[in-house]
Amino acid sequence: MINQYEVPAMIEDALPELCKPLRQFPAVFHIYETMSCLTTYTCRQVNRGDYALAGRCMQLVGRLYERGNTKVQYAVEHYFMPMISALPLKDAAQRVKLYSIIPSHLYRMFINEQLKLS
Repeated sequence: MINQYEVPAMIEDALPELCKPLRQFPAVFHIYETMSCLTTYTCRQVNRGDYALAGRCMQLVGRLYERGNTKVQYAVEHYFMPMISALPLKDAAQRVKLYSIIPSHLYRMFINEQLKLS
C-alpha cells in the first residue's frame, strides 16, 4: 500500500519534469500540495492538447488511487478528480480525448464529479 509520503517519489519517477516543482515545498509532508502540483500539471497538458502526457499523468493517478492508502485515495477523490472534471473543454473532440485517457476504475468518479457540476 502506497502512503502519502511515497507519492512525491512516485510522481518524480513517472514525471521527472515535476522534480523541481515538487521540491519547492516539503511535499513529502503535504499530500494535498503534492496532488495540487500534479493536478495543475495535468490540467495544463489537457489545455495544451498534449493528451499523451496527460494520459501518463492519469495512469499515475490511477495507480496511486488503486494502491494508495486512505489519505492518498482521499486526495485523488477530493482534489484531483474535481479539478479534472471541472476543466472547460472547447468542443466534443476534446471531451472525447479527455474521456479516453481516464483510467477505467476512475471513470465513474469522474462522471459523478461532472454530474455535481451540472
